[in-house]
Amino acid sequence: MILKSAKVYAEGLIHKGIILISNGIIKKIIFNPKETQIKNLVEKNQDDKVIDCKDKLVLPGIIDIHSHLRDLDQCEKETFLSGTKAAAFSGITTVFNMPNTKPPAITADQVKKWMKKAKNNIYIDVGFIAGVPKRIDKYEIKNIIDLGVLGFKLYPSTPLSEIDWCLSENLQKILNISSEYQVPIFIHAAYPISDINKNNIYKEFTNKNYSKLELQDKLYSTESEVRYVKFVIENYKKVINNNKLNIERYPIVHFCHISCIESYLAIQKTLNSYENFKISFEVTPHHLLLSNKMKIRNENFGKVLPPLRDNKHSHFLFNELKKGNIKLIATDHAPHSLKEKSQKFLKAPSGFPGFETYPLLLIDKVMNSQLPLDIFVKASAENPTNMFNLENKGFIREGYNADLYIVEKVSQSKINTKKFKTKAKYSPFENYITSVKIWKVFLRGIEVNVEKFPPQGNIIKKKLQIF
Repeated sequence: MILKSAKVYAEGLIHKGIILISNGIIKKIIFNPKETQIKNLVEKNQDDKVIDCKDKLVLPGIIDIHSHLRDLDQCEKETFLSGTKAAAFSGITTVFNMPNTKPPAITADQVKKWMKKAKNNIYIDVGFIAGVPKRIDKYEIKNIIDLGVLGFKLYPSTPLSEIDWCLSENLQKILNISSEYQVPIFIHAAYPISDINKNNIYKEFTNKNYSKLELQDKLYSTESEVRYVKFVIENYKKVINNNKLNIERYPIVHFCHISCIESYLAIQKTLNSYENFKISFEVTPHHLLLSNKMKIRNENFGKVLPPLRDNKHSHFLFNELKKGNIKLIATDHAPHSLKEKSQKFLKAPSGFPGFETYPLLLIDKVMNSQLPLDIFVKASAENPTNMFNLENKGFIREGYNADLYIVEKVSQSKINTKKFKTKAKYSPFENYITSVKIWKVFLRGIEVNVEKFPPQGNIIKKKLQIF
């Protein structure tokens, strides 16, 4: 297959170019091609398929390192088919899937069932993040690692396996395992607060005039997030010092969905002081673009964890992204049924779909000169590839997988949740304006944003590494 008359983003620049794709791999890229070069490339095109891109922008497929594809006993929320189709139609060609499934993915047997269910039912590539087994059972952890999971996820406020992640002893155990196997630990940074404090916050809410989204922010405060971030960093240092670890054996920690100024500054201060620490973090589109002051038809649609914060946080984080200081963007795609989201606010689950709004909103910022293209591509594709050692992904380069999407600038239109491919057809971004359309999406050279096309995705597996 040939993509011709394209604007190709490669190595930080946009070039007029032509791309030859063969057996799912980018075989040749020619910038500013001459007629003789085009003719020569056409002769090498094995399937005779040529797509005229008509000066549309070709970008490397988005890698979303934080999503919840549900399935198993939560099929009413989402399935592998519906979730990955939503991603495929959005330019997202790889996702990492989180373990708060039902039942939770905290044993090797359960992870096997999880992966087996995904096989032949995913439209894009999927990597799996497991939960930690009960009692931090190292034998079971090794069995899970042998299955090729990309990491383990910690939920301090709602642990999947009854482990108290606020005990330094437990946290250091899992960090030591990360050190030994060089497996990342993904952390939802939230220090639990007592039921008494929650009741006091709710009583205050009933007596004062603020929104439900502001209530959510108070129930799961920035202080809670910052406290746990600092707790992890403190124990990370102790593990290194107590074990006298060399750089190759430093634990790998990734903070999910950082949502406030103080957490960001605590992490950056640590990385500035200890540049060899293997610590990373992501920020979501909703924590970059929304606040708890937003006006929304149904406040449940904006209920999420971490909560939407005051707009000083979203403005600050977006400005840091523009400067290139935020290296990773992830959606935290977390679909729930409309029935669940129609309950009273405190009973309604937290989370909403993110695949189908992410590219439309942030690439629109790029098109309107509010966000540099190179910074967006790094955060959405290149940096995830480098930080999580993904093979042949994230870049438009010869020899790499042809995981690509083509963006078209169109007349302004409103985001219409009724057209979502996910089962969760609602969003706090409903009716937001975008001037972007995802025209075509390719996974290893196969066009995947087409209806009635069989799933082509693979399960990504991490190779075992022991020190």
